[in-house]
Amino acid sequence: MINPYHSEPAKITKITPQTSSIKLFRFEFEQKIWGYNFAYRPGQFIELSLPGFGEAPFAPCGAPGEKYIELCIREVGPLTGKMHLLKIGDRVGIRGPYGRDWPSACHCEERNETKQDSADQSSARNNNYLIVVGGLGLVPLRTLILGKDRFLGKNAKLQIFYGAKSPEEMLFRSEFDQWRQSGVDLNLTIDQECSGWIGCVGLVTALFGEKDILPNPKVLLCGPPIMFKFVLLELQKKGIPDQDIFLSLERRMHCGFGVCQHCGIGPYYICKDGPVFRYDEIKDISGAI
Repeated sequence: MINPYHSEPAKITKITPQTSSIKLFRFEFEQKIWGYNFAYRPGQFIELSLPGFGEAPFAPCGAPGEKYIELCIREVGPLTGKMHLLKIGDRVGIRGPYGRDWPSACHCEERNETKQDSADQSSARNNNYLIVVGGLGLVPLRTLILGKDRFLGKNAKLQIFYGAKSPEEMLFRSEFDQWRQSGVDLNLTIDQECSGWIGCVGLVTALFGEKDILPNPKVLLCGPPIMFKFVLLELQKKGIPDQDIFLSLERRMHCGFGVCQHCGIGPYYICKDGPVFRYDEIKDISGAI
């Protein structure tokens, strides 16, 4: 029997600093078969382990179809602190991927409606997507942004509202021009004014007062839990239906497949039934958000 806790060895092949406390790590698997077969979808997560330092979940954020995996890691504790001391050539353990991804959540049949109702609603909606993220919330969506045509369709339109404390805290900023050239409508804001910044100032919700959102979008949310409350209020003002809002609840996960029960909310396990949920699935569950 295959041990579900077994991790595959992966070697660090590239490290790119993103901010003063965040690094982007690139890994390649030791066994060539894993290098070709380890396929994940945007929004899923993996478990990374280091002997003596434990294991933790992270969202892969690399370009789709590559033979490597990329993880954006903030230094916040013993495991991540040790990760920030590692160098190219050092090894970690990786297992997964786990969980429901963004495209599957957005395109799955509605659990409480008939197939015909679902088809009718789907055909009536535009293929528009609004991503609202704060801080590290951009990480689980980078793969979706880089693979927009592949995962959402060539006719999909993608709009991003991204908030950070300062320009220096924005992730993947060297890629912003490339994203815009690919047709992504990228809108940025920072918490407080700073020298040289000429864009929006305020929390990510400030962008709703400055920009027109795409018509009838599916909305993808990821960021600090406190952010959800205020973004949801803005979406309600815009008349966005609950079933068109999707959230990543990737906190509190541990084992990855519902055994430890650390991530239980109502009838769901975040690691198995999520981490991406449709808002109407979890909005009435106490403590879910």
